[in-house]
Amino acid sequence: MAQKKIAKELAAFSAFYSDSLNRLTKKTNAYNKVMRKEPNPIIRPFREDLADLNTGGKMLRGMLVNLGYQIAVHMNGEAACNAAESDMLALAFEIFQTGVLVHDDIIDNAGTRRGKITVHRRYEHRLNVRETKMVAAGEKPGNLAKSAAICVGDLGIYYANKQIVDNYAQNEHLAALIGYFDDIVIQTIRGELLDVVLPYEIQDDKYSPEEKKKLLEKSIWDIYYLKTAGYSVIGPLHLGMILGGADEKQMKALDRVAEDIGIAYQIMDDILGVFADPEKLGKDVGSDITEFKQTILYMYVCTMKPEYEEELLQIYGKKRISDAELDEVQRIFRESGALAYAQEMLGDCFERAEKRLARIKGMSREDKAILRGFITYCKGRRK
Repeated sequence: MAQKKIAKELAAFSAFYSDSLNRLTKKTNAYNKVMRKEPNPIIRPFREDLADLNTGGKMLRGMLVNLGYQIAVHMNGEAACNAAESDMLALAFEIFQTGVLVHDDIIDNAGTRRGKITVHRRYEHRLNVRETKMVAAGEKPGNLAKSAAICVGDLGIYYANKQIVDNYAQNEHLAALIGYFDDIVIQTIRGELLDVVLPYEIQDDKYSPEEKKKLLEKSIWDIYYLKTAGYSVIGPLHLGMILGGADEKQMKALDRVAEDIGIAYQIMDDILGVFADPEKLGKDVGSDITEFKQTILYMYVCTMKPEYEEELLQIYGKKRISDAELDEVQRIFRESGALAYAQEMLGDCFERAEKRLARIKGMSREDKAILRGFITYCKGRRK
């Protein structure tokens, strides 16, 4: 019976997701046609790059905006829900994500995103093909390309803000929507900043070894909350609920569920980043190692099993690693107990999310089934 219930909930989520994805894909394609229009021929290629990158994503965050809206409408006693009412808000969130990804790719010096060349690499290629002369002494095409891409990412973030204003100017919740959206942007940037500087700042001699361990552990959980949970799950659901007219108590109850799902999502990412099947992951297994990512696995070794730390650091952070070195890092994470710890935390988050969801009052059985199906989807994720 339990397996049938789980299968039914997963089917409910899949149907909702598919319907949302189909609508958002059509609206994204229409928006991208407008985005590509630019009177200045120098700026035009960059807007075309942004529009091109603004396709091909899973649109899970946009789907969650739509789900948050539907949950709020049903909680307010309305049986019928016009799902398309929240589509333009969902589209705004997806545009915001695209802008953030442009910045993220610069930070990670990534070459591909969504199976396409990243924005800064595209412009660097155009400069090299044209043999464009650098006008500033010592300037390099790669640095210029990154500067331009920062501007392109900024465009994405502000296009998202404008999308909300343009489509909900007459909505009674506009001020709350803009205020909360800006909070999401701020929290995401805080999390990214912490993620970038943490491995350097934690070396400061003003911290004792014990303080460094505590600060590392706290910062990892802060990154998970700010950069993943808030941006990927809490934010879109909450934004949709604002549009649907939910009250603060309803939103806070769902925020707690979303936080657990979001943190679990990132823990799963950390595990997959080292242990996934390369063909399923969609990126190089071990990229977290070469990028010196501050993950729950790395944190556990440094704070709980320091006897493995020196051995780990011989490989962790190297620009290129061999298959044998990847195997060695996997061994360290297994033997030290880091993998088992991450899996335990992952299970705890999912279990807590399910229990909190069950306790929410006033939420329809249909919407709870969809959200439980989303949890099941997250549990089975392999990429």
